[in-house]
Amino acid sequence: MTKKKTLLIVPIVILLTMIISAFTPISAYAEGENYEPRLTAPNSSIAYYSSKLNVYFRTGTPMPNCVAYAYGRIYEMNGEAPLINHGSAGDWYFINKRNGYYPYGSTPKVGAVACWSRHVAIVEAVNADGSVTISESHWGGQYFDVRTYSNMTSHYGQKFYGYIYTYNNGLSKSLEKRLLSASKEKNTQYKQEFVTDENPSLESTQLGADLSYSLQASPTQTDDDLLLNTLK
Repeated sequence: MTKKKTLLIVPIVILLTMIISAFTPISAYAEGENYEPRLTAPNSSIAYYSSKLNVYFRTGTPMPNCVAYAYGRIYEMNGEAPLINHGSAGDWYFINKRNGYYPYGSTPKVGAVACWSRHVAIVEAVNADGSVTISESHWGGQYFDVRTYSNMTSHYGQKFYGYIYTYNNGLSKSLEKRLLSASKEKNTQYKQEFVTDENPSLESTQLGADLSYSLQASPTQTDDDLLLNTLK
């Protein structure tokens, strides 16, 4: 390779490296761009953690307690009571799986519950380097802390089960039902208008396109009626 070609390649490589570096953090945080992480301990004025709104507080197992904290944090994030409302830390992943309350999996996402054999915590950030920042409380120990792990399986040497994706990104259950109902009505109309002898093979996936768009767009909106207008 000639010296001239080498001199041309070097700045191109540097430029590509700068572009990749600039966009990596954006990709890591894009999914949770509306998420507000909790990096400080909740005070006693926040009812989700220290009042009868919290089922664990109400039944005599308040913070410091990992499940009491996780319950309160989910309530705080979504503005509605968590569907998982009983059980110890090691039970949560399987209670959710059996009942189909929330999606679950092995990929970290902000607002998800990280589940181990004897502990649960909340994912507050998925960092550009692949590490995960969690907030947590500890039964009989520290009231609240924030930690970052590059390997979730190393947390206290416990078995890591996976994540429960509890964060609804601003889409309340009542609003979700309204969107689903409105989408079904629109899809029925769409099918009546466009499924003809000339278009006999219209797929159900096409009919669901409007709902997918609405659910993707909804976290950036705050008014329920405005959201429903996307289906009109």
